[in-house]
Amino acid sequence: MAILKRGYILAAISGILLAIPFIYPSAGVIVWFGLSPLFFAAKSSNLKNAPFLGLVFGVVFFATALYWIRIFGFLAWGSLSLLLSVWDVLFAVGLWMILKSYRGVAQFALVPSLWALCEFGRSLGPWGFSWGFLGSTVDNPFLLKIASYSGELGLGFIIVLVNLGLFRALTGSGIRERVRGVAGGVAIALAAVLIWPAVGLALPNTDEGSKAETIKVAVIQPNIAQAVKLDTSNNNEIKARYLVMTREALKSKPDLIIWPENILASYISDEDIYLARVKLLLAPTKTPLIMGGLNYVDGDTYNSAFYINAQGGRQEYRKIHLVPFGEYMPMRSLVERLNSMAKIVRNIKQGSDYKVFSTAKNAQGPVGKFSVIICFESSDPALVSRMVRNGARMIVVITNDAWFRKTAALVQHFRVTRMRAVENGIPFIQAANTGVSGVIDSSGKVISRTGIEKQQLLHGTVTFASRPSFFARFGYLMTYLYLAFLMVGLLYRLSSPAQSRQ
Repeated sequence: MAILKRGYILAAISGILLAIPFIYPSAGVIVWFGLSPLFFAAKSSNLKNAPFLGLVFGVVFFATALYWIRIFGFLAWGSLSLLLSVWDVLFAVGLWMILKSYRGVAQFALVPSLWALCEFGRSLGPWGFSWGFLGSTVDNPFLLKIASYSGELGLGFIIVLVNLGLFRALTGSGIRERVRGVAGGVAIALAAVLIWPAVGLALPNTDEGSKAETIKVAVIQPNIAQAVKLDTSNNNEIKARYLVMTREALKSKPDLIIWPENILASYISDEDIYLARVKLLLAPTKTPLIMGGLNYVDGDTYNSAFYINAQGGRQEYRKIHLVPFGEYMPMRSLVERLNSMAKIVRNIKQGSDYKVFSTAKNAQGPVGKFSVIICFESSDPALVSRMVRNGARMIVVITNDAWFRKTAALVQHFRVTRMRAVENGIPFIQAANTGVSGVIDSSGKVISRTGIEKQQLLHGTVTFASRPSFFARFGYLMTYLYLAFLMVGLLYRLSSPAQSRQ
């Protein structure tokens, strides 16, 4: 019983340690050892209790790192934490089996692969939520570069590898075994760091010779509190603020102006007069503009991004990856009885077109192709990579994180956006109502950014990527590699059940 209680405490400690860098980004070093207590707990556990270790770890981690979900009520917060923890339960069971069945280098290949596949699994489907991936805590430029080949999951693989190496160094029965274990981990780490860049360099450059377009952008951060925006009596004041800030932005002669998500609580489809005023403001300089708003079409509501091009034409992207509890309410009748705030969450209809837009400085200049994603879609690696494969060489993220006030959610979102830039090797621009807005280059370097809950006008220069990264083109191969490691390990286990695995 004492061992069991100690295991749960160790699992909870791991959950807290890994959550800290998501709340305090400067503490990112913790992830490199924060998973080790869970390994100690699994080593002393049994198959019956391993799932509960994963559950404790997962619930503590997600409830802490995503504490800001409480804005939608404790039911949403608790339900999401439990749902996401299913993957940690699977990891804990697999971890226990690997630690009991394998020794040596095999552990260093299997445990990180299992973690990467569990992170991948929870990004899938309509309930997919790629928030809280360990890779997003990384700031080191060299390690970030690795993500352009391996993706965020690859960084998580390396982090788990280091944790496992620390665990093996502390639990080996002798100096020789400890050194041997750590050496095996180093070998796997070097392979993970060096092999994929080598493969990427050997592949042909499909966009070789293309000329990249450089444009000046102006990002509008109006800083409108959510309560103010939801009160439609404030619409005129809000509209005026956007016009005033846009007029100021035009003085710097930008090639593109970007407004955030859902600029009004009303439908854009009901704002023809206002849209005419916006186009009239832009017409003299023929400056394109991106803006977000709700659109009502044939009885359905869409969360949309509108691109008003240099000629005044309007194109639309409809959000594809919707957020449960934010854009549609599961178990609506029950949730509304528990939390009255649920009533303000509309049921948004899902879009389906992975839209790519075009812009240029002038008629003679090269055309830059870009896509717009909305809010938490930046946490969906598959969605972003698909847009890149469709031709986007820059991504604009428009969001309204005012729901979460001045919490860690705003910085977490910006760091997730940065990870998408690194993975795909293309620049990202984020325009947020209350922050964080910013310009990120194709290497993940933050060129400029705003503060939180500040009304700001942000200027920046962006160069469209000449080609996407290895990950954007072939990122799915990494998932197959992790799966192959586990399948080979399983086959070996079945073929030699009575032998000690080396």
